[in-house]
Amino acid sequence: MRKSALGLVWVLFLLAANGGAQEFRATLTGRVTDPQNLTVAEAAVRVRNADTSEVSSAKTDSHGNFSIPFLRPGSYTITVSHSGFRQYTQQGVTLEVAQTAFLPIQLQLGADTQSVTVTAEAPLLEASTADRGGVVDTQRVSELPLNARNPFMLGAMMSGVTFRGSAIWQRPFDNGAIAEWSINGSRQRQNEFLIDGAPNNGQAGCNNVAYVPIVDAVQEFKMQSNTYDAQYGHTAGGIMNVVLKSGGNQLHGSAWEFMRRTWLDANTFQNNSKGAPRAIHYLDQYGGQIEGPVLFPKLYNGHDKTFFLFSIENYREGTPSPLLLSVPAPEFLNGDFSKLTDANQRPITIYNPFTTNFDPSGNPIRSPFPNNQIPASMINPVAQKILSYFPKPNYTDPNSGYSQNNLSIPGYFAKDKFYNFISRVDEIIGQKHRVFARYGQNSRTEDRNSNGIFQGPGQDGQQPFQRLNWTGVVDWVGTFSPSFIGNARISFNRFIEQGFGAGDVGFDLTTLGFPSATVSQLPGGKYFGRYEFDGYTSLGRYRSVNITNNYGIDGNITKIVKSHFIHTGLDFRRIYYILNNTGDIWRFKGWRNYTQQAWDQGDPLSGNSIASFLLGVPSEGGSNYPLFPFFRQWYYAPFVQDDWKLNSRLTLNLGL
Repeated sequence: MRKSALGLVWVLFLLAANGGAQEFRATLTGRVTDPQNLTVAEAAVRVRNADTSEVSSAKTDSHGNFSIPFLRPGSYTITVSHSGFRQYTQQGVTLEVAQTAFLPIQLQLGADTQSVTVTAEAPLLEASTADRGGVVDTQRVSELPLNARNPFMLGAMMSGVTFRGSAIWQRPFDNGAIAEWSINGSRQRQNEFLIDGAPNNGQAGCNNVAYVPIVDAVQEFKMQSNTYDAQYGHTAGGIMNVVLKSGGNQLHGSAWEFMRRTWLDANTFQNNSKGAPRAIHYLDQYGGQIEGPVLFPKLYNGHDKTFFLFSIENYREGTPSPLLLSVPAPEFLNGDFSKLTDANQRPITIYNPFTTNFDPSGNPIRSPFPNNQIPASMINPVAQKILSYFPKPNYTDPNSGYSQNNLSIPGYFAKDKFYNFISRVDEIIGQKHRVFARYGQNSRTEDRNSNGIFQGPGQDGQQPFQRLNWTGVVDWVGTFSPSFIGNARISFNRFIEQGFGAGDVGFDLTTLGFPSATVSQLPGGKYFGRYEFDGYTSLGRYRSVNITNNYGIDGNITKIVKSHFIHTGLDFRRIYYILNNTGDIWRFKGWRNYTQQAWDQGDPLSGNSIASFLLGVPSEGGSNYPLFPFFRQWYYAPFVQDDWKLNSRLTLNLGL
């Protein structure tokens, strides 16, 4: 038996971790004394979870001390018994996430068949650790108003914590913006995000938050600002440690709907000042959750041993995004710029770049096109074909020049779709083993146009922009004796961020007139390309895909030796970061300087970028050959922590 235990210890040490060494459960410590304040050794301590009836136990050492780790946050009943003393029971003891709580207990003389019951909830001291942080408990998570229902934003209530992100982008799918936390003056994006002890950071987007859980599935979380415990690392700031619910013996269900509509919104100050109506806007955030014991009538009764949680949420929003764009006038495509003027109705002259000469002073000069019209023989057919993908103008702005601010789509609004679900199963196997498995997934799709082409080639904007998340963990705790406990965990998270114009993918560039010999050498498959013009909206959108995968397995052990509470393990991570950004694999840009009177001088009354492009003389163009780097990293950090209780008032936290 001794060899088997030692073998298990070595197995736990050799297991790799995905952050499992960073514990989210609580530890209850205490000291048992008699009426004369003398310590009581060999007292039996029993801790029972009020929701799941899960029981953990320990015995006091020669100094009357006890310690029980790996307790899920929640409400507990503490029972202490010893021959010659009345049985002591304290109900309503609340343990919080990542808490090391201290509970002093004084026994009364009497028969062990007699009992003393304390029903009032006692505030627990954290006298055994120097770690500091603030806890957002279950009540505050469920009852405080929370815009967009992102539970991480409750961290703003903690002292020493500042959110430096956007006041607007705080939704559960704004993974980058909601990572902008400064804890105790540290730089933002230097923090560690944990869910049930497993890492929840995505390297894509510079250390984004990967998965954001549904509010109703969160039990509580702790913003740990000072972590002196050796098990915590991989951060230059703080730690946001989130614990999800695990179900219980009572079946609970809930459903919700949060909505916004135009008729419920107040108008903006700017609209009121202009007499304009409220912008069209809608938002629906709805879902449901069920949790409780696993029950199959006449087949299986999971009370006191098997529990489940399932939560799902959908988010739909339409945000007013009116478009006022500049597109080429139809006659421009035939070389006719005779109507071209600035905002003051002054004519803008188009000069022939192929007539460049120098005056007696050495300054470059050019000849204008007669009637401001480019001859058909000088029009580049490829450029003309590309420009034909621009939408037609539908508006005249009296305060702008000709062909400026001439495409108006006032009723357009961007759309966001987001779904999120999470499931969890907990199993209590006898008195010595506990296992839980959790899986979550969410997906955000944004449709946001920026050039008025909503379908087909040439579209620009986030059409779509997506963020996809998968997360999972399997965790086991085994109690081999009251003083020897092992923990192993497998966890992963996958975060994908990608954006592209769907209508630009699969386009055959030879239909624009580009040579097939050139097109066949382009990387990244068929693609419309990217075309930019000074003073006008652009055409085309390139694709970008960033992928983060975090994998790992963890093992750690806890051993209590007299007054020493020893916790040791290995934080071991395998991180993959794939940067699949095509960039502008086919790009051209029109520059007005080529059709100005002098190419090297600014002149608002000459030149036009569309005219320059139409002549086949773009300012720049080319093809990128992306490398698609694949980064891999091993992260391992062995640790050992000894919390040495010297006496009832002094505990040394020793860590390496």
